[in-house]
Amino acid sequence: MVVDPFQPRRPRPRVWPWALAAVVVLAGAAWGLLTWLGDDGDDLGRTCAPGIHQTGPRDECIGVSDGSFAFADSLGDVMDKIAQENARVEKSGKKYVSVVYAEPLTTVPGEEEAKYGLRAELIGAYLAQRELNDPELGAGRGDLPQIRLLVGNLGLRSEQWKRLTQDVIERSEGPDHVVGVAGFGQSRGGTQDAVDALREAGIPMMGATVTADELSDAAHAGFFRVSAPNRDQAAGAVNYLREQQKKHPGYKVAVIRDRNTDDIYNTSLSRSFTRAAKAEGLKLEGAPLEYLSGVDGVTNAFSSVADKVCDLAPDAVFFAGRGLNIRNFINSMSAPDRRCTVTLLTGDDALGAYYGSLESDARRAKFRTEWEDSRVTVLYTALGHPALAGELYEKPNDPLPDFVDLYRAEFGGSADAVRKALEDGQSILGHDAVWTLGVAVRNAAGPDGKGAVNPGATLQMLLQLGGSKAVAGISGPLSFGSDGNPDGKPMALVRMEPSGTYTFRQVLRP
Repeated sequence: MVVDPFQPRRPRPRVWPWALAAVVVLAGAAWGLLTWLGDDGDDLGRTCAPGIHQTGPRDECIGVSDGSFAFADSLGDVMDKIAQENARVEKSGKKYVSVVYAEPLTTVPGEEEAKYGLRAELIGAYLAQRELNDPELGAGRGDLPQIRLLVGNLGLRSEQWKRLTQDVIERSEGPDHVVGVAGFGQSRGGTQDAVDALREAGIPMMGATVTADELSDAAHAGFFRVSAPNRDQAAGAVNYLREQQKKHPGYKVAVIRDRNTDDIYNTSLSRSFTRAAKAEGLKLEGAPLEYLSGVDGVTNAFSSVADKVCDLAPDAVFFAGRGLNIRNFINSMSAPDRRCTVTLLTGDDALGAYYGSLESDARRAKFRTEWEDSRVTVLYTALGHPALAGELYEKPNDPLPDFVDLYRAEFGGSADAVRKALEDGQSILGHDAVWTLGVAVRNAAGPDGKGAVNPGATLQMLLQLGGSKAVAGISGPLSFGSDGNPDGKPMALVRMEPSGTYTFRQVLRP
């Protein structure tokens, strides 16, 4: 007998009351035991929620949620909406598949919480789910199969990748019908391990904000992303700086780089910038100024780096490192005996320079003052910005206005307030990652929505999204090369302000 993989679960047969009572008693005893031992009696740890267990040295809640477990209080409102939409999908009687949005949902002070805008990304992912499930919102993409959106926690710095990927792989083979994974958040070693494991299992992925070049593999299909990889960001930065040297003779450019090779983001950003600078003839001043993140003494190192920058007096520095360390640099440059004017240009992780919601208002205010005193102007290659859509689409084809309307309908706020909330690009990229996976799912299902959709079929359709088959993302048209990277996707050059705003400057191309 051939089983329709999308058929909603049938109601369980009725049981006699005495049998039901016995089952309840036994289930209660088993649940108490599982709370301590995990579902299969191993070392999963205490249960946070069904299928989600405390894992690792920090006892993080690792697993996949349908929205009923929020992982963090700050995610409560959007997770509630995801739970409601998932419940509606299950009750609808329509065929459905599931997409997992995996992120390092555990955050602590000092871990670049602002950069990863977890709530913002999930808002974008949820809005894409709504568009895909409602034919009045879905821009002609149909409504079958319906999309359930599940949310998975990779743990702090993606260190609990193994437990989560095992869970996702099991769900791809069971009644959840998981056909793809989106998100991933940070470009770290754990992210690479997660990508490798899911690729090996044949589960296609769509990165939202991950940019390290190493994640792509043209020889082994499976990982795609809506974000420009570091090689494209570095190329765009070099093009901009080369134009400045042409316009302003004597324009000096220096480099600051992180030597922490365990961080694949800064490593690939530095390598890509060096290659692009050599290829385009960008003149650099002296050897790179270096520091090593992840060990003690980073603030002392930046005190020395700041002195060297002021002695060298470049017009601009390219910063191959994370936003958290940009904060260290700005702090060092704010010392009264420095405060030399310089433009810092970097990649998308610049967002981590801002303090997030876990920090006090007083600390954020102090940093704003330090930034103003430092005379450091921060520019970065933004992966998404609401101004990009207007630059890249003809007005009748611009998807941003409808997206803003849906955002307002679901979460409130004026149109101006929503556009401001979108300036950091996190909701835009979260949306585009889920939306693009959803388009591939619908293409696999065929015009009548009845075609079998599984991870393999979804992967096949992702491979077709190239050239004229570009997907209309909020961050710009999306088509993919053989390595899964977006083909020549434009970026935004954005100025970060001490006030916490993001000012669009121009379109950058790799």
